[in-house]
Amino acid sequence: MPLKLYEWLERIKSVERENAATRFAMDLLRAHATRDPTVLEGEVTLRAIRHASERLDGTYLIRLFAEFKAGLRAYWQASKSGDPPSRTRDLLDGVAASRRIPCDLLMRAHDVREFRNSLVHERDERVSPISIPIARGHLCRYFSFLPPNW
Repeated sequence: MPLKLYEWLERIKSVERENAATRFAMDLLRAHATRDPTVLEGEVTLRAIRHASERLDGTYLIRLFAEFKAGLRAYWQASKSGDPPSRTRDLLDGVAASRRIPCDLLMRAHDVREFRNSLVHERDERVSPISIPIARGHLCRYFSFLPPNW
């Protein structure tokens, strides 16, 4: 069953909330383990906690973009004949063209996609990092041009 626009927006926002909750928990754990390393068990070390903490936002940005992409694919399948494009760039461009999404919003969505790609593929190219709240805002504004029901 296709979801409504607000449900997709909520799915994206829920990833942002999960990130905030996990960041809060990770910061508490890191502070506690720094004060008392005996709380750590097995292979969980302070170094591993620091490493996980440093990569946390990237992990959630990847999830955030995955929800966005799933929504775009669902929209395409509900509104157009044929399968959605396999390349995310083409999917973003195709939906933007059909819904008359302004070029600046399309470019911001592409910025999030490129940052996500740099995280997933660990490329050496210089891509400006984007915070979770900024990425969520860009992707939700892009989605706001889709109809309320698909």
